[in-house]
Amino acid sequence: MNMFKRLPHFVIIKNEKYMIRTDFRIFIDFEKEMQGTDKRKACYNALKKFYPAFLEIINKNLLDEAINKFIWFYKCGKKDVEVNYKSKSNKNTRIYDYDFDSDLIWGAFYEQFRVDLSTTKLHWWKFRAMWASLNKNCQFNIVRGYRAYTGKDKELLELKEQYKLPKTDFEIDEEKRHREIFNQLNQLSK
Repeated sequence: MNMFKRLPHFVIIKNEKYMIRTDFRIFIDFEKEMQGTDKRKACYNALKKFYPAFLEIINKNLLDEAINKFIWFYKCGKKDVEVNYKSKSNKNTRIYDYDFDSDLIWGAFYEQFRVDLSTTKLHWWKFRAMWASLNKNCQFNIVRGYRAYTGKDKELLELKEQYKLPKTDFEIDEEKRHREIFNQLNQLSK
């Protein structure tokens, strides 16, 4: 995000201007849907929400470029940037969940920026800039720190357990699938 330029509210595809919806909720929904099993549907839903003229884009056979513009926008105009909801130290550990932590996220934004996320229209790029700037001492970041902790300190491990996230439907399904495979293998060995 360049603070000296206007934030984008349209993209150019094949020399035509296409308006886009920039509200942060679209991208939160996208990230949440991408945690599920149907990634294709998640992408389709996000593109439909992002482009008011989505059907026109499909009819004009512009989907490939429209997807590239969506990715560019999602990454806030930066190249080689990953937006990740997992801990950097342990790629399999989720450290926040938009739904489960909604009160902490809302509180952090309101406390620090006086932004009411439940009512404000906020451009995705502004949301991400604010997210990255959240004070390390806000409760949301403290809880994320507990969840990301990988050391052996007993007190911090207890806090990590206390603040752990509930399993996603995908994680529950994967556990069931693994148990089923394990049970089938056990039956073969009898």
